[in-house]
Amino acid sequence: MIKLGVCTGVENAKALAQAGFDYIETSLSAVAAMSEEGFQQAEKTLLESGLACEAMNVMMPGEIPLTGPQADVSRAGEYLSRAFSRARKLGAKVIVFGSGASRRVPENFPHEKAFRQLGDFLTLADGLARENGLRIAIEPLRRQECNILHFVSEALILASLLRLPHVGVLGDTYHMAAGNEPLSALAEAGELLWHVHMARPQNRAYPSRQDPQQDQEAYASLFSTLRAMGYEGRVSVEGQCANFLPDAKESFALLNSLRRA
Repeated sequence: MIKLGVCTGVENAKALAQAGFDYIETSLSAVAAMSEEGFQQAEKTLLESGLACEAMNVMMPGEIPLTGPQADVSRAGEYLSRAFSRARKLGAKVIVFGSGASRRVPENFPHEKAFRQLGDFLTLADGLARENGLRIAIEPLRRQECNILHFVSEALILASLLRLPHVGVLGDTYHMAAGNEPLSALAEAGELLWHVHMARPQNRAYPSRQDPQQDQEAYASLFSTLRAMGYEGRVSVEGQCANFLPDAKESFALLNSLRRA
């Protein structure tokens, strides 16, 4: 069965468990930046919550450029060695490579060179992911957040060309809606679809049974598409909320019913 989670800070793990979710997804770059004492506290918080941090997003901090003349694969590798080690200790299985600030292509820099640079980076990251039992999911981002890799179809092409065993793709319904990309792109990704993000398409809020009918139909279509393709991975809510616990409970009630439909 599809697992349900939420992208949020470790401090919300206990409340997330109370809401009924299966796992928590938190920021890799934030965890990597923690002091050793802070990291140990994060481990304790997760242990007490009963939830594993099965997915992590924000793979790269913005201050490490991956494209352009300042791209530094060596520096990126040093960071990932530390970050992936911590991710493994928290129980992570998949790492989301969105990181729009890090992969943004500088003005007037050729995009074909930027794609090659991303390929070089992912080749390095693939080896480090293997060492830590992780998989990397390339996340397409809407144009307002990054100027390269906007569509699931593009991420699929990159992953397919690289043919790296620990690199697949992610589909985020919010970004997909922004680019008018159909849900069929998820099915086309097939076995390379390793993770999914979702939110209300209009304002990136937590899905709710109070949302407009067309939004609820979109949520139902997502899970119908995933079931039809035999997807048994994870779906994380990535958005904003007004009151975490009640909003998380409401969102879980809706999404749990849809994954079981």
